[in-house]
Amino acid sequence: MLNASQLDVGWKQLLSRLGSVADLEATAKARGALVRRREIKSAEDLLRLALAYGPCGMSLRTVAAWAETMGLGELSDVAALKRLRASANWLQEIAGGLLARRLRCPSVARGRVIRLVDSTTISQPGSDRADWRLHYSYDPRSGRATDCELTTAQVGEHLRRVKVTAGDIWVGDRGYAKGEGLHHLAQGKADFVVRVSWNSLALRTARGKPFDMAKRLELLGKAEQAEWRAIAHTPDGKTVALHLLVRRKPPEAIEREIKRITEKAARRGRTRRSGKPDPRSLIAAQFTILATSLGDPAGQIFDLYALRWQIEIAFKRLKSQLHIDRLPAKDPDLARTWLLAHIIAALLIEDHASEALDAPPSARRCAA
Repeated sequence: MLNASQLDVGWKQLLSRLGSVADLEATAKARGALVRRREIKSAEDLLRLALAYGPCGMSLRTVAAWAETMGLGELSDVAALKRLRASANWLQEIAGGLLARRLRCPSVARGRVIRLVDSTTISQPGSDRADWRLHYSYDPRSGRATDCELTTAQVGEHLRRVKVTAGDIWVGDRGYAKGEGLHHLAQGKADFVVRVSWNSLALRTARGKPFDMAKRLELLGKAEQAEWRAIAHTPDGKTVALHLLVRRKPPEAIEREIKRITEKAARRGRTRRSGKPDPRSLIAAQFTILATSLGDPAGQIFDLYALRWQIEIAFKRLKSQLHIDRLPAKDPDLARTWLLAHIIAALLIEDHASEALDAPPSARRCAA
């Protein structure tokens, strides 16, 4: 987590990463974040206020006292709250600008671009459920996010939300196994590697007959792997040709998955209200199943899917180091400001780390 002294040291250098002062002033005014300049007189000062409240972990009262100490302005905690509530859309634009700059930078990397996609949820204080969802796209080669979007938790994971570039390879977990999303990638001439379950997709054979995934898994017996061709159908009649790759899990992983499925069924009592899991789910629990549009060997596809751990580590850094999961605000606008300030801090840290890796001595530069 940042602290006040860290925020003060090198502030001008940090500010230069966000664009010109004139641009910050213009966007702050356009987004309604800086309409009246009574206590906080500049976009620069308002941004410092947001970072102090967000990743620096200050309360509204502490922020107000800190602002006066730093000469930013004399604020009450209520005045600070009003300023910060009005800043969410502006902070979102700043985050978008940082991400756009990454996409404009030429890449010296060879080979196709890989995009990892996932989301993480955040709860507000006193809540027993997820309230916010952070959608993330991540470049495992550069170790940086390429896109992010903050929504309410009701907005689910979907590949239709991603910005597709021809030739990209998108890697996602089971939450992204939806026919419409795969079709979205195919239309954009991108490829995909997505984990699926036995009932994730509406599948048919090339001859148009139903593709019974659960039955095929059951017939595998003790086989360690399998490969099938199938066609995924969307609710509105679109189709996506794909390759299904199946690999048996290690015994300990099978045991954990069966336990998870059994406990979940007991809690929900979904199957005939008996609390017993669907037998087809127990069969599928023995396997890792990937759907892909690539024609590479199965071993390479599974290795590619294994890169997903990098986006999980990115979320872990956000929560364990920047503490983005310790949201103190219940007000939606104030919560958005707090979360977006954390996202801006995370993007700046990623940029700084990337520059450090590109400076000699560097394995990345030596490899290039």
